[in-house]
Amino acid sequence: MRGLFPVALFISLLVIAPFVASQQNSAQVEKVAEGEYCELQDGHLIKDTSQTWTIRRTLDGYEVEDKLPPDEAAALWAVFGAATQERMSPELREEYRNSSTTTDIHAQLSRDGAIRGLLLNGKKLSEIRLVQVANCAVKENEISCKGWQGKAHLRNSGQDQFVYSYPFPLLFTPMLKQLKPALNQRVPVKLAMLEEVKNKLQITEISGQLENQGREKLSIGEYNFDTEKYALALTTKSGPRQIKLWASPEGIVFALEDSQLASGRRVVLIHYKRYSNF
Repeated sequence: MRGLFPVALFISLLVIAPFVASQQNSAQVEKVAEGEYCELQDGHLIKDTSQTWTIRRTLDGYEVEDKLPPDEAAALWAVFGAATQERMSPELREEYRNSSTTTDIHAQLSRDGAIRGLLLNGKKLSEIRLVQVANCAVKENEISCKGWQGKAHLRNSGQDQFVYSYPFPLLFTPMLKQLKPALNQRVPVKLAMLEEVKNKLQITEISGQLENQGREKLSIGEYNFDTEKYALALTTKSGPRQIKLWASPEGIVFALEDSQLASGRRVVLIHYKRYSNF
């Protein structure tokens, strides 16, 4: 079981640092913000759930890099499989050899924040080697992905956003900035969601509604923040998915609750530093 420890020990006040002009070549990227999310339960952070991220400005938009926390279930599966694969059934052995875990997310955004590319890096469990889980491009008429396990594509029929099924809060920022529903207003949304189903890539079109539920005070440790609260209701093949988001006016998500997480858990922003506007 993962240990719990007081949230106050790890909270870092949101800081706006003075921007220092970059000395690098103009063709290189410029860091504009960085932060860290962790899962919270019953007033305590859950150990080994940290996601550290960085946003960089490029010539034609932004890059977002997110390093995911260790996947304990995948680590156990790797150890179990290495010790027992000779005694496994052929079907289970094949599943083990085709299993991987995602370790980091890289998103390419346009200047207005729309996702134009998504790269998932990971590790193959049976060999403990690095693999490219998915490399996705959002084109005018199609969203296409390819990875070590195969390909997936979906005709781009005007989805509002392209997202990954993992609950990384920053992936919802483009939606909040672009749709901007008024107070108590519900607006329809259409998403293309990338998932890994039975070790295969899958892109599914999902519909739902985004509602602005108004201003709400949010407490993270000893700090209080004024946020906009949003409710995102999605209809997926596996059933309804409910997501709550607490965000700044600029769309930076301070906290997220997701029905696919364990009951009572919340992903919170415990560290954030901005170097320039974006």
